[in-house]
Amino acid sequence: MNVLMLSTTFIPSVLLCGHCQLDYMEKQGAISYKFVPSHFVKRKNVEWADVIVFGRSDTDIDAYVAKIARKAGKHLVYFLDDDILNVPSYLSSAPYYLLPSTQKNIRATMSCCDTFLTPSPVLKEKYGKTFRHCHLISEPSLNRIDQKENNEKVKIGFAGSIDRAQDVNVILEEAIRKIVEKYGDSIEIEFMGAKPDFLEELHLKYLPYQDGYDAYTAFMARCNWDIGLAPMPLSEFHRCKYFNKYVEYASFGIAGIYTNCEPYVFGIRDHENGLLVNNTTEEWVDAISELIENTKLRKKISEECLKEADEKYSLRVLAPDYYQKMIGDFKAKKSYGRIPGFLFAKMLFFCKRVYRKIQEQGKDFPDWLKKKIDKKLEEYKENRQYHKNTEKLKKVIQEKKTVFVIAPYGEEAENDYNREVTLFDQEIIKDYYRIYLDGEPRGLEHLNTTFIDDSHAKIAFNSFDMAQADAILEMIQNSGICIIHSVIRFIREKISSDMYRIFDLPNVLTIWDSHGAVPEHYHELSNIHTEMVTNDIEKVFYAKADVLVCGNETLKEHFIRKYGERDMDYVIFPSGNAYIELNEIIHGGKQS
Repeated sequence: MNVLMLSTTFIPSVLLCGHCQLDYMEKQGAISYKFVPSHFVKRKNVEWADVIVFGRSDTDIDAYVAKIARKAGKHLVYFLDDDILNVPSYLSSAPYYLLPSTQKNIRATMSCCDTFLTPSPVLKEKYGKTFRHCHLISEPSLNRIDQKENNEKVKIGFAGSIDRAQDVNVILEEAIRKIVEKYGDSIEIEFMGAKPDFLEELHLKYLPYQDGYDAYTAFMARCNWDIGLAPMPLSEFHRCKYFNKYVEYASFGIAGIYTNCEPYVFGIRDHENGLLVNNTTEEWVDAISELIENTKLRKKISEECLKEADEKYSLRVLAPDYYQKMIGDFKAKKSYGRIPGFLFAKMLFFCKRVYRKIQEQGKDFPDWLKKKIDKKLEEYKENRQYHKNTEKLKKVIQEKKTVFVIAPYGEEAENDYNREVTLFDQEIIKDYYRIYLDGEPRGLEHLNTTFIDDSHAKIAFNSFDMAQADAILEMIQNSGICIIHSVIRFIREKISSDMYRIFDLPNVLTIWDSHGAVPEHYHELSNIHTEMVTNDIEKVFYAKADVLVCGNETLKEHFIRKYGERDMDYVIFPSGNAYIELNEIIHGGKQS
């Protein structure tokens, strides 16, 4: 069975309401699966598919594909996790979703579909009756921990998009003020993404929102909150949401406090896997206080959350269920025939869209068009550079040089501590491939593999996320040796999960230069708990590296005392004898 998913953009809703389940089923050999953005869909994609899944689809292209695919006898599925036909006017997405053309496209696409999938019982009741089949699905826990670590202080957190700041201001401000006054320095309170008005006044910590689901969940795991806050406004729009905040908190053993309303009442059992409270200051203060003071209850809820995340919300459980509800009574036909006029239809839609924009923008249309063209030109330049770098990567992979050195680059490397230690003889490693870590913001993720020096094939990538991680890992695999030089000194919260994959590459000698303890001024500069994050990275690196490089015996003893002694090479670099021993290890590792 061939399954095609279409959606305007690849947002977390698309990932959690279809993509991850279908990708899992493909890996199990049950289906062949493709995801294509709506505007890039081609006739051959539609002809190939037996089943087409529309993810919150809202464009005229989606409506057209749904219409012709229905005539061709395809099985069509529509999933929805928000009431996008009734978006409140105060949300940033409202101007788009409230357009008559957008509303028309959504309804037209839905009207062609056989099956409706949603994680919301309210949406099921609201829209499901017009479909032949209608099913409730659950969003999975994709990244989770096995066991929660203890904190010295009780850590309380809220995670949500920037739009949620107003909800926090209205529902939680007075409660947070009372909790801070009551418990003072015995607790820590952090807000990720949403930045409430009272944050600086109360000296609370703000954590920047992490784009990309993997980065977001990895960051959540490192935060290690004991208590998670999940306030929800009482509105018809919010009733239609899913209790995904519970699934997120449960994945990391966080005991959550949730507004006593739909959708949370569908997933939360009060005092078993979370607390349910009404949106009053008194109830929020009482609930937070109860979890701060009642360690036994907090631990019980945490353990139940971790258990449910694994047994109830894991992909191995939810993906087969999604698959069965998606296919329904569908039986694939041998041949659907050729679909005519597809390219012409797409061109016509784009012309109509321009005309509609002229009507919407009125006299402001020339300025709008100029900004649009400038943006497209910038994207074109970025894509051209990205593909140029990709071709260079392929060339580098074919050449298969010997040693990779992963180290800070540019300003990130320019600090007093790095200037004190020169680990490698630059003459010896001049022809080695060096992967430098760059601290640029995630917005440049499509440009983050840039060749700094073609003659030595030096590579820089963004330490938030490696857009070309697979290619770089293939290069390291081919080299057989990888030296990781002091990355913990500056990565802090930026480390990518791809970094850990280096240690799992077969037949690769990994040498980690631990580079000493974290300088104290990093604690002051960091907007998160640097020490906690660094310790987490240290623990993984120490457990998996083949060789540990220490500046002195004291540092070696520190690691052994902290994590236990391992069957690995410990290398001490006394001043003036820094290169010989490491080079022997490199060549010895290569020969073995």
